[in-house]
Amino acid sequence: MKKRTEAALALILPGIVAFLFFNIYPILYSIYIAFTNAQLGNFPIQTPNAPPLRFTGLDNFRWAISDPGFRSAFLWTWVFVATSVTLKVLAGVFLSVLYNSKYVIGKSLYRALLIIPWALPLLFSITVWRFMFDPIFGPVNILLKDFGVSTPPDWINNVTYGFVALNVIEVWLAYPFMMTVITSALQAVPDILVEAAIIDGATYWQRLTKVVIPIVSKPIAFATILTSAASFQYFLVPFLYNGSLFEDRFLLLYGYQKAFGSSIPHYGRAAAVLFIATLVLAVYMLISMKITKIQEGAS
Repeated sequence: MKKRTEAALALILPGIVAFLFFNIYPILYSIYIAFTNAQLGNFPIQTPNAPPLRFTGLDNFRWAISDPGFRSAFLWTWVFVATSVTLKVLAGVFLSVLYNSKYVIGKSLYRALLIIPWALPLLFSITVWRFMFDPIFGPVNILLKDFGVSTPPDWINNVTYGFVALNVIEVWLAYPFMMTVITSALQAVPDILVEAAIIDGATYWQRLTKVVIPIVSKPIAFATILTSAASFQYFLVPFLYNGSLFEDRFLLLYGYQKAFGSSIPHYGRAAAVLFIATLVLAVYMLISMKITKIQEGAS
């Protein structure tokens, strides 16, 4: 038994070391930076004219909470979570119900087509969508002009219309995940319950809202929690779409700009912003799991 234990430890030790080095160490190091005045000039190498690297306690966190840009990014991040998650859930439920219908022919083909956003590289998808919303050459504004809109909106440089465009892009990117989870749950709904509702005279809408949706509510809640966490961590899409426009609209993008986008990068403040975002996301996930009770019945 001792030899088997030693052999097992020898096999898993490289994986444990790699996990600790590539996952735990960067997290702990980022937390350490959040409590220092790390900035360009004293981190990672000290230059003569820069203030020395020192421990500053909660100064970076006080600065973040009092900074109007941080508060704006925090608020608008939650607005985006609310709008994008609502649209993603509605799109996922609609497509899943439509796909699960017995009257739909060629489900295998539709499944292959509907998961295309999953298969495409994210950089390619964002580039294509940015062209779609181009204010001059984009197909979206060309169609709007054809429908009589004389001055189509500027989806790239106007923050309001750009926010709407990002919601559309997020729905397109995320609906395959929502549809896959909800479709799998719908296929497990017993036919006898639906047939009983039909015998009782329930309409299609009543069968959907009173029978089917309540049965699959936990998978929908699980997918909603995961996709809302993804929306809270929205970074790459707004960064590639127009990063400077949305600096005060997304929390992770705001933290990134503080570290790499300003004239004097301040890594300590950026780390504090991202640390706050991590804590908020962890609390949100915990509260969501408690409210939805998705862990009930799990041993």
